[in-house]
Amino acid sequence: MYWWVNLSQSRRHELDAGYLWSVAPSMRRARPGDIVFVHSGRQVAQLGLVTGAPFAARRSVAAGRRGVRRSSEGLRLPVHFEELLQPLQPAKHLVALKKALPARLSPLRASGDANPAVYFCALSEPLAALLCELLGGQVEELQRAAPALENSERADDVAEQALLARLDLDAGTRKRLLSARRGLGVYREHVERHEQSCRLTGLLDRRHLRARHIKPWRDCNDREKLDGANGLLCSPHIDQLFERGLISFTDAGDLLVARQLNPAVLQAWGITMPRNVGPFQTGQCSYLEWHRLQVFEHGEGGRRIA
Repeated sequence: MYWWVNLSQSRRHELDAGYLWSVAPSMRRARPGDIVFVHSGRQVAQLGLVTGAPFAARRSVAAGRRGVRRSSEGLRLPVHFEELLQPLQPAKHLVALKKALPARLSPLRASGDANPAVYFCALSEPLAALLCELLGGQVEELQRAAPALENSERADDVAEQALLARLDLDAGTRKRLLSARRGLGVYREHVERHEQSCRLTGLLDRRHLRARHIKPWRDCNDREKLDGANGLLCSPHIDQLFERGLISFTDAGDLLVARQLNPAVLQAWGITMPRNVGPFQTGQCSYLEWHRLQVFEHGEGGRRIA
């Protein structure tokens, strides 16, 4: 199935955390492999791949007059998000979209702006097909990558369940290790002691940078999960390339590009070759070696692409 979400600026943290939260009953129908069109700031700049079934979860809301934070019941949907090479601006395609938008509870207004009354909704086949066409193959590219991405998410889920079952961890340590899976908490603080910007884009604004494990979280021991040397700060589009093994780095900082990466991606995102981002610290180099051997240029199933 195909879904649409209108994501407000106040909820963009869900992109980094890898989930969507809603009270909408329709979310119960979402299943792994489904595609989510993420509309925010008057454009569709991200696609989501559902990687797990929705489950009951609370969402914290702002504190009331007594200063007590409350929470509401809803559903949490695990989603892997990817930045689009070419975002879609609905306002530029209103004539075509109006023919496919539903008469009631449309996710978009006639102006092309988000309908605030609709947060998460299923899309009809004609509307989904039109969006896929307007995005020029980018949806199909994510669908081709889906098996490998779902395998990675499942492996992370298995590692998380094993961590939850351990009896040797106190509650605080367990929370820190779980937060590290999403690049949050003390792990993020530790990474920021080593890295201050995205190596490829130069972006310094930490609000738009993701903390990414160099050696994937699922493959780390407890120390490595929280080790700041095992991390980079990445702009979202660089993060997805590094996570999928489409780029890596030498210890000296030379950019490595996988043979299967479309050169148009590098051109559109302003990544020139050859490129050196500066040498890495000694503690980071062992993790980079692991990434080059186990992640870089590996396809579905973890096999190196010949």
